[in-house]
Amino acid sequence: MKIKQLSLFIENKPGSLNAVCQILKNNNINIRTLSLADTEQFGILRLLVEEWEFAKKVLEEAGLIVRITEVLALPVDDRVGGLAAVLDVLDCVSAPRALQLSAQTDTR
Repeated sequence: MKIKQLSLFIENKPGSLNAVCQILKNNNINIRTLSLADTEQFGILRLLVEEWEFAKKVLEEAGLIVRITEVLALPVDDRVGGLAAVLDVLDCVSAPRALQLSAQTDTR
């Protein structure tokens, strides 16, 4: 399934990630998964959230620059070899762009 991913630059300093999380929390937006790649001064935060359009709006209103990218979301079994099984099928995918994953465990 194709979904929208939010990408934004944040400063690499204490509190930057928390500030983004607080904005989303205060607007009742759930973070499904995230990844963060950092350098000495900045990081690129990639988020999959519920209500991505609303999330983009509130983050931009807070002064953040948000880029939207369409990504492919696939279920990954929460077990040894779960990711390997998916990657066997998707052998042509570039790893650095692919590894934003969220394993779900059935808690019923």
